[in-house]
Amino acid sequence: MNWVVAVDLGGTMIKGALVNDKGETFAAREQPTQAFKGREYVLEERLLPFIKGLIEDSSREGLKARSIGLAVASPLNPWEGILYNPPNLPGWQVFPLLSYLQDRLPLPVYIDNDANLFALGEWLWGAGEGKTPLVCLTLGTGIGGGVVYDHGRLWHGAHGTGGELGHITIEMGGPLCNCGNRGCLEAMASATALERWVEEALNKGRPSILSPGANARDIALAAQKGDPLSLEAFKWAGRNLGVGLASLANIFDPQLMVLGGGLSRAGMLLLSPAVEEFRSRVLPLHRDNIKVKLASLGKMGGVLGAAIMALNREKSSGERR
Repeated sequence: MNWVVAVDLGGTMIKGALVNDKGETFAAREQPTQAFKGREYVLEERLLPFIKGLIEDSSREGLKARSIGLAVASPLNPWEGILYNPPNLPGWQVFPLLSYLQDRLPLPVYIDNDANLFALGEWLWGAGEGKTPLVCLTLGTGIGGGVVYDHGRLWHGAHGTGGELGHITIEMGGPLCNCGNRGCLEAMASATALERWVEEALNKGRPSILSPGANARDIALAAQKGDPLSLEAFKWAGRNLGVGLASLANIFDPQLMVLGGGLSRAGMLLLSPAVEEFRSRVLPLHRDNIKVKLASLGKMGGVLGAAIMALNREKSSGERR
């Protein structure tokens, strides 16, 4: 049985576990990232102790983890392990995280984008059912994406940042996105977009049980109670999501499309209008052949994907030796 240390570094939480090649976990844990305290604090006081604690658990329990897989919420070069201005890790700028960790940890470290690894986890041990091509989206504050093809390979593109699916444009001149573009899928179908739409509607005097400043969870709860404004908000975001899904389906011709992230917990409130719009726009050949499903691994998707990456790269390294 091969074990690895698998960690997901996000802007809000650090999650991790010891994971074996059957997808079994041990010593799972999580803690706040405290990203607002800056890069050095997160690295020295949060991430390194977190990883070392899992390595110690591995040794104490006789599991003998062989490597470390790390998912990071950042655009990055997965081969060199360089992060490029992670939006939810303020002050990190361009940073060689892989070399930093390799110099301070006793095991080989492998690194990739968190949405890519979420896709890898769902592909092998989740809703992806081992089918490829597989397109995954993570719907939260923003929208991340990952594409798994050729029975387990991740699409990285020429520079390592392929799969930024949340930044396809679905409306020219639409709302400003964090990336600097306008009308990105992220700006039109994320939790942030949903909240913005509701806030604008409330400011215009639209009636609702919601109060100003409502978050996505508040909006979902109100929709479940039948609040017309909240239901309309989910229909708006879901239709926008469906537009993006249709474009991605026409590009990649996947067997499956899997939706995860916090906003996906709204379930059919979001999925129903998304699938309806998707089917109205996708090429006729794909209309009934490409399924859209909700993710099944929950918050552990990135951790499990990081484990798969580490196990695969360790195997490849062994074969080269």
